[in-house]
Amino acid sequence: MTTIHRGQDVNGLAGLGSGSADRTQAAQGQSTPPPSVQQPATTQPDEVAITPTAQLLAKLEQQIAGLPDLNQSRVDAIRQALGTGAYRVDAGRVADGLLGAQKFDAQAATPAGSVMQSGPAKAFADTAKG
Repeated sequence: MTTIHRGQDVNGLAGLGSGSADRTQAAQGQSTPPPSVQQPATTQPDEVAITPTAQLLAKLEQQIAGLPDLNQSRVDAIRQALGTGAYRVDAGRVADGLLGAQKFDAQAATPAGSVMQSGPAKAFADTAKG
């Protein structure tokens, strides 16, 4: 697990003003100092814990971002097969995909602390193996 520490700036907690009031005053050309914010009794910095599942999802997101939006060679091959009437739908593969999606949804809905293994991350990995 990764822990990120975030301290406070010199003026205390930033960004806690009321957005609509700030925009209204800015639109009218008025400038008002930000509302004062009382400091908490402790001076410990804020902490954010990133779970292994969140780390996995972030890594997968980076990998997916590097992939092209579509596989042009596959699009061309399917287009050609459709044009010649040679394209066939594999009903078994479609059924397996639907069952895999259902399994993923069921496992993702399972609470993390239950008997099933680590919820959404495990379901994603099982579905990806496919």
